[in-house]
Amino acid sequence: MGELNIPISGITDDSREVKDGYVFVCMPAVYESQNASWVYSTDGDDYIPDAITRGASVIVSQNSVQPAPDGITFVQVRDARQALAKIAAEFYGNPSQKLMVVGVTGTNGKTSTCYLTRSVLAAGGIETAVLGTITRRIGGMDIPAGMTTPEAHRLQKMLRDALEEGLDGVVMEASSHALELERIAGTEFDVAVFTNLTQDHLDFHKDMSGYLAAKTKLFSDLMKERSFAIINLDDPAGEHIIRHTNAEVITYSIHDKADLQILDYRSSVEGLTFRVSIRGDQELEVKVQLLGEYNLYNALAAMGVGISRGLDLGMIKAGLESLDLVPGRFERVNCGQDYTVVVDYAHTPDALERVLNAARKIAQGRLITVFGCGGDRDKSKRPLMGRIATNLSDHSIITSDNPRSEDPLEIIYQIRDGIDSTWAEGHRYELIPDRRSAIQNAIAAAQKGDVVLIAGKGHENYQILKGGRVHFDDREVACDAISGC
Repeated sequence: MGELNIPISGITDDSREVKDGYVFVCMPAVYESQNASWVYSTDGDDYIPDAITRGASVIVSQNSVQPAPDGITFVQVRDARQALAKIAAEFYGNPSQKLMVVGVTGTNGKTSTCYLTRSVLAAGGIETAVLGTITRRIGGMDIPAGMTTPEAHRLQKMLRDALEEGLDGVVMEASSHALELERIAGTEFDVAVFTNLTQDHLDFHKDMSGYLAAKTKLFSDLMKERSFAIINLDDPAGEHIIRHTNAEVITYSIHDKADLQILDYRSSVEGLTFRVSIRGDQELEVKVQLLGEYNLYNALAAMGVGISRGLDLGMIKAGLESLDLVPGRFERVNCGQDYTVVVDYAHTPDALERVLNAARKIAQGRLITVFGCGGDRDKSKRPLMGRIATNLSDHSIITSDNPRSEDPLEIIYQIRDGIDSTWAEGHRYELIPDRRSAIQNAIAAAQKGDVVLIAGKGHENYQILKGGRVHFDDREVACDAISGC
């Protein structure tokens, strides 16, 4: 309804951002959890009057069009989220068609794989932006990240910005929420990477089959003439994804035969040294500076991307070996102490188990773990994480993470429900709701040769409480505690 041949100056799903000549897309509310956490907390149709007042020329909605003031065009669509993505891609000139785009999906390892991939591609002369959980790095500019994968119109602008910066491509995390909610519908990928699939986000996807279906969309929707799927063959979901993609597949594995297969490796406080077989024809020895055996998978995934781009093995080796740090991923806090303090983003049962096993291998003394679980998120993983932490640590301190609208104590009690009844509170574990106090107690208890693992928040420099967001950085708090000892 209305004139279709009109100039457009911008596109948004937030009426507060509307300016003269904008397209306003009305996003339907999406319920995410039983604790009133929403992806979209209200229906976008409620904000049509505000958008028109601010100058919108076009209104896009899933609902029936209504009589509109002169000069306003209403468009009814089947799927507003997909419409936002495709309109944004067109508005910004379909930048993904002109860029080399790598998407990384999976429960764990996405961020580290993106950083390793960027380093590998850079060693081969391919300069890329990184869009992910920590920051959006476009050229020399870092933009703090909000959600793992930005909303479609913001993503398309970032892709266009990368193109205008003269970059060759983009390496980005593709979250299951983004895939399910069509945030990347207008993006064409050259390479898709699958890291693993373990329990997470079941408050949104309801069950593991729904979670897997969301991840699979990245691979089934690959549309460029020659695209690649880099698949972790050690994960049972890998075979499912292979069956649902038409892309050229490059597999990687530590345990089974694959295109990229670990032959042997050594782990130390200096990092990982490993030999890898490349399609049974060549071997390469690599030493990465990242700690934790799970980073073998991330390194293999990055190798796969490099091979898909035609890089020689020397470039791939140089790229892997040049990366010294991924913020908040098994990041060491060194403030002159004679014990090890590590901060990690692990916030799922599988990730916590992996990082605890990695920490145990570098501990000469005890392993002391500080962790919690986020509020308004999957409750079923809380007792699992409680059991894993206490079973694999010498001492665990259960504390608050990002409680959001929930009572921190209730979350802590749900974590405690999973702890083996033979472990005595105060001996194998203790409950300290205040995160700062929990970290301070762990540091005060640490002795020479011990490892203190502070898990759950990693790179985050904030804590989300019922009253809002406050500054809180595990690394800063740990260093202050060490200095005060």
